Amino acid sequence: MKIFRTLFFMALLGASLTACQKDDEVISPMTGTWEGLWGFDQDVPSNYERWEFKNNGDLFAYNYYGSLYAKGKYEMEGTVFTMEYTSENSGSKYKFKGDYNESTSEIIGTWGLSPSYTNRGLFVMTKQ
Repeated sequence: MKIFRTLFFMALLGASLTACQKDDEVISPMTGTWEGLWGFDQDVPSNYERWEFKNNGDLFAYNYYGSLYAKGKYEMEGTVFTMEYTSENSGSKYKFKGDYNESTSEIIGTWGLSPSYTNRGLFVMTKQ
């Protein structure tokens, strides 16, 4: 009987420790720092921008000098990347849509003044 009671308490202890373990959080491949260029209309992108993507879908955009100038949200559906951010200065909202290439860690697409994804120009971003 003592052996049964000991085994029972050991099993109970093991089950309770297992139930308390935190599940591993899934990290999006988008999370982190992205740097790249954007341009107007069909011009070759030449204006620097840096994006910081958080795992919860938040994003922060910085200019060449490292100043925060926009905040927003991003999403990935398959390989299609979309985001919208609001300028800290003007309050204007911009949308970006592009294709994510996992092998090159690159997003290439178009951007526009909300609600359009395409009425302003092109962009290319690479994960750092």
